[in-house]
Amino acid sequence: MKKRVISIMMTMIIAIVAVGCGAKNTGDHDTSSNTGNIPRVEVADSAEALNKIWNTYADDEKFFAMGGDFGNPVDNSAGIFNIEDTENLTYALYIPADSVGLIDEAASLIHGMNANTFTGAAFHLKDTGKAQTLVDALKENIVNTQWICGFPDKLVIFTINGGEYVISAFGKEEIMENFKTKLTEVYAESASLAVEEKLV
Repeated sequence: MKKRVISIMMTMIIAIVAVGCGAKNTGDHDTSSNTGNIPRVEVADSAEALNKIWNTYADDEKFFAMGGDFGNPVDNSAGIFNIEDTENLTYALYIPADSVGLIDEAASLIHGMNANTFTGAAFHLKDTGKAQTLVDALKENIVNTQWICGFPDKLVIFTINGGEYVISAFGKEEIMENFKTKLTEVYAESASLAVEEKLV
C-alpha cells in the first residue's frame, strides 16, 4: 500500500512539473556537427546512459529527482520513458513529434520540483547516422520553447558512442556545469559535445 501511495504521489508531481513549465514553439537554428570514430562505452539502455552519470554524484551534489514517465515513475534515478506515449514524450523531454521515429528508446531524469531547474533525457537511436538530425531537432525545439515558470540557464546536448545515444539536458547554470563535468568524466572519449548554449 505504501509503495502504491508513493507511486501515485510521484506521478502527480511529475505531471505538475511537466504541465507548468513549458509551451513549445519552433524556429531555425544551426548546431555544430560531431562525427568521427568514437570509442564505445557499454550501455544497456537509455536509463543506464543517464544513471551512469547520476550515480557519480556525491550525496551533497544530488537534488530531488525522478525518472521514467507518468505511468512508471522512478524515485532518485533515471527511468525508461514510454516512447509510444508520444504526447507526453514530446511534452516532457522536448523531442519533436516528427523526430520520435528516429529513436527506439528514451529515458528521463527530471528535477522533482521544477523541470526548468534540470531536465535530462537520453535517446537511443535506431540509426547512428541520424544522431545529428535528432540533435538539431532537440536544439531547435528547446531553444524556441516559450518558458512559463522561469527560464533554464543552459542547454547541452551530447552524442555518446558515435551517435548510438543522444543525451540532452537543460537547467540552472551550476547544475548544468556539474552535469557536463560528470558526463564527460563517465564517457570520456566516447562523448562528443554537440550543443552548448545559454538560454537566458
